[in-house]
Amino acid sequence: MAGYRDRLEADLERWIAEGLVDPVHRDAILADVGEPRRLDAATALAFVGLALLGLAVVAFVASNWDGLPRAFRFGLILLAFAGAVGGAVWASARRREATRNALLTLAAFIFAGAVGLTGQIFDIAGDPRASLYGAGLAAGLLALAGRSTGAAATALVLIGAGDLSDEIGTGWTWLLPAAAAAAGLAWSWRSALLAQAAAIALLVGAGRFALASGAPEQVGFALSLAFLLLAAGARWAAEREEGVVAATVYGWAVWGALGFFSASGSGEVMGGAPHRLALLALASAAVALGRHDRHGMITAGGVLAFFGAVSAVLFDLGLGLMSAAGLFAVCSVLALGAGWALRGRRQAA
Repeated sequence: MAGYRDRLEADLERWIAEGLVDPVHRDAILADVGEPRRLDAATALAFVGLALLGLAVVAFVASNWDGLPRAFRFGLILLAFAGAVGGAVWASARRREATRNALLTLAAFIFAGAVGLTGQIFDIAGDPRASLYGAGLAAGLLALAGRSTGAAATALVLIGAGDLSDEIGTGWTWLLPAAAAAAGLAWSWRSALLAQAAAIALLVGAGRFALASGAPEQVGFALSLAFLLLAAGARWAAEREEGVVAATVYGWAVWGALGFFSASGSGEVMGGAPHRLALLALASAAVALGRHDRHGMITAGGVLAFFGAVSAVLFDLGLGLMSAAGLFAVCSVLALGAGWALRGRRQAA
């Protein structure tokens, strides 16, 4: 789904060509909509330089870590965390939002590393999962305190690492509520980056929940319905809010619906011809919907699901790899030939 300004620019050109809008009003209309902020080259290079400086300091300290006194090592960790937080406060006071966001993200990573390093310095044993969850909670608090999308995304990474650091035992995962909270923040802050992170975390958490449930096929089918409802709600919101957050969630939700429905037919309980036909229908609908909404991610998901359904049908029929390759090659030639013919007819018309 293209951005609102991009669609408006295309519509304005068409309306001007049709005489519906006076050309003199074009710039005023676009100025009223506003230009989305982009990261300029100078800011990007500054971030790269800051990251490289941080890596240089980390490498230097790591090479001399064992030779440093315990108190000095602990003070160094506190100084690094305080410096990052203090820098974020300084940047916030001067309304340097990108710098504030970057420094709070750095502070979240420093805190996560400090948990493990503090235990190493003072020989404190602990649960690695609890450490990751605690660091994720701290990153989330930093995100809320400083309105940092980077720290919020870091919280999702740390909580997800905590979930995945142990064997799958129960059906619950803390990544699910964390992803839901991050999605709410993304909507409130209008952050496409955080929406991407929240949607991916939701898919990972849902997948782990399905694997741990003991009935992955049935739970996968239920999750596909849940993501389908989420996609419908996000599409409705995207049409009315014209925001990138809802459009981002819309695309990932369609991928989740297709992915979990595909997985639900991988076994003997819910597999078979009805599942393959339903998957083909859903994949075709996703392709058509993606083309209609001009949402490339949904179109790509539909194409992948379509090929997955065709491959599953071939596997059910017992075709070997060479037979399947030959069939795919013939279908590809036919599709390319049909597309070439349609394109030639359109140009002739």
